Amino acid sequence: MDEGGVFIEKIPVKTIKKIEEDIKNNDLGKARDRIHGLIFTYPDELELRKKLGDIYFALKYPSMAGRYWYLEKDKTPEMVDACIQFEKSMGNDPIRIARVLKFKGDSEIIKRLQDQEISPIQNKVKEKLTEEPDETLEDKLFTIGCITILILIIFFTLIGIYTLFSWFF
Repeated sequence: MDEGGVFIEKIPVKTIKKIEEDIKNNDLGKARDRIHGLIFTYPDELELRKKLGDIYFALKYPSMAGRYWYLEKDKTPEMVDACIQFEKSMGNDPIRIARVLKFKGDSEIIKRLQDQEISPIQNKVKEKLTEEPDETLEDKLFTIGCITILILIIFFTLIGIYTLFSWFF
């Protein structure tokens, strides 16, 4: 939803109306929760992040507001201050900031945002967001675990079949 109250067209009208109604009724917690769900479903819609940042700012959580305003192209002075607070809360670590942003959308959106003049930390964060993710140890262990379980299932199935045949024959 922008300043005029118009949401992105892809989002169901019913959901938009519920969020607008929640905001109008000052039920910002419910509106916040609904927008969190929409961000997961529509990761490319940066306007949702902006609106969520607005809600966190209204709830007096400037660091969280900065988290959701971080990818905003045209920041107000309040947004810039909130983003700086967010960076400080993350220890000014670009890797940690990129991980916490949880941007799962199109990396082209981030590349377009890199055209603006930004701080060195923000530049590193945006580089991190556009990188291809490396396969982590956790990913490798998950794959090895799945293969091991599959081998064990086959092994125990063969033992069971052998045991059945030895009983009957």
